[in-house]
Amino acid sequence: MKFINIKNIIIGFFVLGIIIMPYISSAETQIEIQEGEINIETSPNNPQPYEDVTINLSSYATDLNKAIITWQSESKTVLSGIGKTSYSFKTKGPNTSTVFNINITPVGEMSTISKTVVISPSEIEILWESVDGYTPPFYKGRSLPVSGGFIKAVAIPNTNTIRSGNGSITYTWKNAGNTNLDVSGYNKNSYIFKNDMFNDKNEITVIASSVSGNYGAENTIEIPVYEPKIIFYKKSPLEGILYNNAYNKEATMTEDEITLVAEPYFMSLKGNNFSYLWKINNELINTPSKKTELTIKPTSRGGYATINLVMENLNDLFQKASNTLKLKL
Repeated sequence: MKFINIKNIIIGFFVLGIIIMPYISSAETQIEIQEGEINIETSPNNPQPYEDVTINLSSYATDLNKAIITWQSESKTVLSGIGKTSYSFKTKGPNTSTVFNINITPVGEMSTISKTVVISPSEIEILWESVDGYTPPFYKGRSLPVSGGFIKAVAIPNTNTIRSGNGSITYTWKNAGNTNLDVSGYNKNSYIFKNDMFNDKNEITVIASSVSGNYGAENTIEIPVYEPKIIFYKKSPLEGILYNNAYNKEATMTEDEITLVAEPYFMSLKGNNFSYLWKINNELINTPSKKTELTIKPTSRGGYATINLVMENLNDLFQKASNTLKLKL
């Protein structure tokens, strides 16, 4: 019987390990970092014109803090060195792009990875209006949103491509930071929502991006909530309501009788479910047949009559307006 020499076997394994190790080590160092393993992020994600922007590089495949990184723009080196993983700059005007060529040489590598970043600042405006807020005829301003009213926000991209009609856009709408998927999507450039009765403002955000990927913009605005108000006007038998002459706190009566018209600015008139509380000299009177019109015919002249109206929307709490007019008889 032949006996196995354990000592010779151990020495054989040791020699074999020494021979194989250089090949294993060599194989490990030859694993190259791919371009897709280096990520690029910008802050903010959708920069606007003349805004400060920071470009950041990151990777899970290599330690970029040890890599040699060179940043070039317009054929000039703007930043270079070991671990230069971020670069900050100010964007140019609308429709003007800034291109960065980034060359990265990871530690222990001979090859260089090239990345290109194009920053195209884009603007987007958000216009808004009250959908159901009332304004009288010939009113030149827009209706202002009140508690419980509906508001419409419209996004208007500001870029040459979009304005020329060559771009198709997808919109994402957010209200108070919460994404509203029902109103977001392709070509959905408007958003209608009901203002919460407890809000004193609405924070609306829109994110727009073109289908082609050449355009991306974001904007956030605050839409304030206003108080509805009543304004008194005189109604002439011949000329109708004199909207060019609003009564402010005091007025003088020169006729034998006068008809006052109360216009409830910005209140939602949908449903027409309102209560009207008219008072003369703090005494409650019957609501007129035309609920927003009061005809006054004094039995004697001289002195003052204090006219007060409280108008309340019974469909929406906190949608209430009042006004008082001191009328010299």
